[in-house]
Amino acid sequence: MSKKLKEPNLEALAAKNIFDKVNDGDWYQYSKEPKIQAIVKHSAQIVQQMNDVAKTDLDQATSMLREFLPNASQSADIYFPLTSIEHPTKLFIGEETFINANLQILSAGKVTIGAHCFIGPNCQLFTPNHHPSNKELRRQGWQYDGPITIGDDCWFGGSVIVLPNVTIGDNVVVGAGSVVTKDVPSNTIVAGNPARIIKHND
Repeated sequence: MSKKLKEPNLEALAAKNIFDKVNDGDWYQYSKEPKIQAIVKHSAQIVQQMNDVAKTDLDQATSMLREFLPNASQSADIYFPLTSIEHPTKLFIGEETFINANLQILSAGKVTIGAHCFIGPNCQLFTPNHHPSNKELRRQGWQYDGPITIGDDCWFGGSVIVLPNVTIGDNVVVGAGSVVTKDVPSNTIVAGNPARIIKHND
């Protein structure tokens, strides 16, 4: 859920380009935005192709992955299979970062993963938001995306979930199975659902 939730101004949004809406964190209806749908569907096809190729030719799959993720460091190491990366140009990965299998990133919000991070298997990074109390807006498919930022030297255990509009500082350890719902300061260990600070690494 957004830190500062605003109701959608439907009249103003109708005159706005979909990519401007997404970049500005504005509301949009995914079901009525064919350009966004096309990106997501194409990305799903590429992910499946890479996963299939990786079964027999890891070098070729890795080459495909480099092309798929133009903003990932060449020294980043990402294991197959991938679950999904819906908007690959919105994903930024720093040098020497390792990401284990079954990474899932939804949807169009910018996701930044710093340098020298360890991201465990089955981690999920979610940027979409829906209205928490207005069921009519949810029925109509309105959503908006909030960015996720992960600093340098972070270590995520397996099956960590990070929600929209979350910034995680440098040198943060997130315990396996945790759900990170709010910002995390640098040099901390957090765990739980919702994740809470359990130790400071000074």
